[in-house]
Amino acid sequence: MSSIPNNAMPHAGPAEDEGGETLTLAQRAAGLVRDNPKTAIAAGAAVAAGVAAAAAIPLVRARRSKSGGTAGGAKSSGAKKKKG
Repeated sequence: MSSIPNNAMPHAGPAEDEGGETLTLAQRAAGLVRDNPKTAIAAGAAVAAGVAAAAAIPLVRARRSKSGGTAGGAKSSGAKKKKG
């Protein structure tokens, strides 16, 4: 086990702006959005797409299990016997 004293280790603290004020997460995020609006729009679109996908996946799986079908109407890969 380490014998480094606790007061010698750096610890995370609240972020400060140039004026020495502590900022909340929302204030820091708002500052980043003001500085980088295009990046914020792209990030928002990515989050929205992820939320939509997360909501749609269970619905699609439920529909597939009810219909008993395979993905995209794909045929079974097994060989079929000929009647004759």
